Amino acid sequence: MADVGALKAPATEFVATALLALAIVGSGHMASGLTDDLALTLLINGLAIAAGLAVAIKLAAPISGAHLNPVVTLVMAFYKKITPVKGLFYVVAQISGAVSGVLIANYLFGENFVQSASQLRSGTNLFIAEIIATAGLIWIILAYLKKPEVIGIYVPLWIFSAIFFTSSTAFANPAISIARTFTDSFTGIAIESIPAFILAQLIGASLGVALAKGFKNE
Repeated sequence: MADVGALKAPATEFVATALLALAIVGSGHMASGLTDDLALTLLINGLAIAAGLAVAIKLAAPISGAHLNPVVTLVMAFYKKITPVKGLFYVVAQISGAVSGVLIANYLFGENFVQSASQLRSGTNLFIAEIIATAGLIWIILAYLKKPEVIGIYVPLWIFSAIFFTSSTAFANPAISIARTFTDSFTGIAIESIPAFILAQLIGASLGVALAKGFKNE
C-alpha cells in the first residue's frame, strides 16, 4: 500500500499534464477547423489553455502540488520542497503525460495518431520570449507558494496573457514543448526547435528564482 501511495503523486502529474496537453492541442485542432482567422484561432486556443490549466491545477494541487512542468519541479527540488528521486518521477510522468495528451488530441480530431511537427519556431526573439514567459511563471509560483489558491488563478492568467504578448506564444514548459513535436498542427513545434526552447525555459526558471528572491514579499 505504501508503494501505491508513493505513486499517487506522479500518477496525478501524468494525468493532469495529459489534460493540459489535450486542452492545448485539442483546442488548436478545433480552432483551426472553425476559422482561418489566425487571431481568432489564437484567442480560442489561449482561452482553452488557460481554462484547462486552471482545472488541472485545481485537481492536482492537493495530491502532487500541481507542478505539471519539469522546470517547476526543478525549482521545487532546488528549494527542497521535493526530493530529487521524487522529482525525477515527476518529470518522467509530466513528459509521458504530455505526449499522451497530444496523441489523444490528434486522434480525437481524426488526425494521424502520431505526427511529426514541421513548424519551425526559431530566432532570438522567440528565445527571449520563452525566457520571459518562464521567468514570470516561476516568479508567480514562488511569490505565492504559501497560497496555492492564488497560484491557481494567477498562473493561468499569466499564461493566457503571455500567449499574446510573447512571440513564442508562451510554451514555458519543457514537457509540453517536447509533446508538441508530435502534432503537425497549429500548436506544433518542429523537433529541431526544441533544444533552444528548453534552454530558454531553464534560463527563465533561473531568472524567475532570482526575481522571487530579489523582490520577496516579506
